[in-house]
Amino acid sequence: MEELSQSEAVECSVEDESEKKDTKRKNAKDGNANNVGSPFAKDFLSKMEDGTLQAGLGGTDATRALEINKMISFWRNAHKRVRHVEFDEETQCGAILPQVITAGTVTRRAVEPTWLTASNARRDRVGSELKAMVQAPPGYHLVGADVDSQELWIAAILGDANFAGMHGCTAFGWMTLQGKKSQGTDLHSRTAAAVGISREQAKIFNYGRIYGAGQPFAERLLMQFNHRLTPSEGASKAKQMYAITKGVRRLSEEGEWLVKELNIPIERDDDDTVSLEDVKKIKKVAGKNSRHWQWDIIAQRVWAGGTESQMFNKLESIAHSTTPCTPVLGCRISRALEPSVVQNEFITSRINWVVQSSAVDYLHLMLVSMKWLFEEYDIDGRFCISIHDEVRYLVRSEDRYRAALALQITNLLTRSMFAYKLGMNDLPQSVAFFSTVDIDKCLRKEVTMDCATPSNPTGIEKRFGIAQGEALDIYQTIKITKGSLNKEKNI
Repeated sequence: MEELSQSEAVECSVEDESEKKDTKRKNAKDGNANNVGSPFAKDFLSKMEDGTLQAGLGGTDATRALEINKMISFWRNAHKRVRHVEFDEETQCGAILPQVITAGTVTRRAVEPTWLTASNARRDRVGSELKAMVQAPPGYHLVGADVDSQELWIAAILGDANFAGMHGCTAFGWMTLQGKKSQGTDLHSRTAAAVGISREQAKIFNYGRIYGAGQPFAERLLMQFNHRLTPSEGASKAKQMYAITKGVRRLSEEGEWLVKELNIPIERDDDDTVSLEDVKKIKKVAGKNSRHWQWDIIAQRVWAGGTESQMFNKLESIAHSTTPCTPVLGCRISRALEPSVVQNEFITSRINWVVQSSAVDYLHLMLVSMKWLFEEYDIDGRFCISIHDEVRYLVRSEDRYRAALALQITNLLTRSMFAYKLGMNDLPQSVAFFSTVDIDKCLRKEVTMDCATPSNPTGIEKRFGIAQGEALDIYQTIKITKGSLNKEKNI
């Protein structure tokens, strides 16, 4: 790394169209009132990339320091995990054994420090081609797919089942089924447009909201994503997003007793819920008649009037049930987090568990289905790795297209099982199959990526002779296999 003069190393300032403030004040991750430990921290990488954080005028060495820091950000942590590698010089093959914890503590999601957290290849990240170094041996291919919007779909179908028992019967469910990223009509694109952030940032925002994070979380996130927002603007935008899902309350036994004894006039909806204004009215009247007693007026919070109301109601009803379990395979939450032990504590984690653990059910159903199809139709392959909503199989090359069809059938069966367990006897075609199944010779995000990085500048095609793979949709797969998993009917 090039040596910096002390004056240049600290001469990092934030360029802003409207104003220039001291780095410590302007660029603090958690707000202007907090100090910055180091401008080289991970939280500021995105600001280096978009030019917000840059060296002062004439600070060429400081500029280079920022570039180097950005380049080594991935490898700084990853190199410790891949230092001890079993490598055969003669065959030029090696292995980094995954240290997988197959079932995490709360959600049952797999945990592993290297492969499950590995970055996708980026042109400005040293070592980010790590996953692409996992290559199929001669005569074999890696066949796999990402489950499209897995967690969003699980949350949406829970809401649909809770509302009218029809796919897409809620606004959230309809957007999940019909929204298209290419047309900007999917949930993340709409959220990004509504609050003025990128689609990737909107994904973080949406998943946080789905998993029970409140408005303060949204305010902090928006301020981090857009440093030009003032605190009041951040609060306003967060309120705008959360306004689409409003809460109404149902009275407890104490609340019902107070209404009856004090003759408090309130209005009830058909489902016996009352408005927030009426709840405040009851508290006010009760407070006048009992000076220091704290009344437990609310029995249950019910969401209504928003695009995601039914989904939230279903998630919370499962999380608050006596014995919370996933709706598909009936997996129980840890006894340490059951309501009888924690009452109303850790509710965000428990709501998160409903979707995350259901996603693990999804994976388990896929693994069982694929094992059955491989054995039933003599497909020579084996499970290689799952990275959350992504699965990869190592398959003999002549069987790769049949394995791709088996994956599509598996996705159809798995989603059908989810729908059936939630009381639905049909499945929309838009979610029945993977958008594409990847057939490739190495692990990479897209089959067309050449994975050129500072440590692999020529790319994997030139260096390793790995050409682009194939990404086949259901129609292409059926055309190649003639719609059959049998060997004799394939080309």
